[in-house]
Amino acid sequence: MPAVATVVECPRNPGVETALRCQQCESPICPRCLVQTPVGMKCRDCARVVRSPIYTVRGLALWRSVGIALVGGVVMGLIWGFILLPFTFGFLSIFLGAGLGWAFTRMLEWASGRKRGPVMIGLAVVGIGIAWGITAFLIPFRIALYGLVAVGIGVYWAYQNLR
Repeated sequence: MPAVATVVECPRNPGVETALRCQQCESPICPRCLVQTPVGMKCRDCARVVRSPIYTVRGLALWRSVGIALVGGVVMGLIWGFILLPFTFGFLSIFLGAGLGWAFTRMLEWASGRKRGPVMIGLAVVGIGIAWGITAFLIPFRIALYGLVAVGIGVYWAYQNLR
């Protein structure tokens, strides 16, 4: 004779009835609070849901990354404004943007110990934006508008490498 599942109220979501149980501790879980694992459904306590350490940037690594984004943005903006200005126009802006994205990706990986995620993407975007701002300050603004293509490509490159 098969065992009959008893329907109880979920302790984490009052008012929701469930017949599901955690695979490990046998506590009732509802479809809202269960965590699907390779060995079955578990409650959040037994599944130990933690964020991957590669996406957690704290302390010294965070401050180094912020410094790299700010200083790197200023330095790359000066290099872009004084040396790489001819590459801002037309087809060559694709290569300039890819270079910006690559450089910020590598600098931030070095500063943070190869961390990834939204924080690192945001810092790369800020750094590339600072570089474009410095360039726009050094040259006529209507010419600097061509650099937005390079900025877009650089941001896309950094996003793809740091996500």
